[in-house]
Amino acid sequence: MATILGLLLGITGIGATAYFARKAREESRERRRLEWADLEAAANDLGKCIKRDVKPVAIVTPGLCGATFANLLADHLPDQPPVFVGISVWKDDPHGSVQFDDTIRIETGKWLVFIPCAITRYTEGDILILDDFVMSGDFLERLRAALISAGIKEGNIHSVAIAATGVAIKSHKAPDYHWWTAESDDFYFPWGKAR
Repeated sequence: MATILGLLLGITGIGATAYFARKAREESRERRRLEWADLEAAANDLGKCIKRDVKPVAIVTPGLCGATFANLLADHLPDQPPVFVGISVWKDDPHGSVQFDDTIRIETGKWLVFIPCAITRYTEGDILILDDFVMSGDFLERLRAALISAGIKEGNIHSVAIAATGVAIKSHKAPDYHWWTAESDDFYFPWGKAR
């Protein structure tokens, strides 16, 4: 009897180990961490694609996270275009009510972004909107509309991100180029959680 009980407990233990190991693998796939080597690979791959299609005269990014990647990507683009960095704040941030002169104000459900108006002086040539992560695509859509309103030709505005979600892709608000399709914002860049 003890042998049969031991055998049943052993089989149950093996089954539970297999179940939890599979569950841990699934969670690992769902939650990902991009390392610097991934970002360097993304910059290289995206740089090749962009160079094939456009020659950016300027890059605009909503904040420091995008600027970090813009620095890596610019090394792979001809003539290393200037990078215009916006100021991004969470809407519920106590500093969110601050106004900045000489900026284009873009508002989404979660963010207030202030883009330097100097980007609108690049009316000739391609402008590249760059972000680290595109969740819904609302920011890209609104910045594109603001640039068009400022006199930049629609065909001269292109967009790129390291990661975009299936939501942005399905709603046709994804960037023109992205390196990885994320299931959600449940992953990390070297600088922190995707947001």
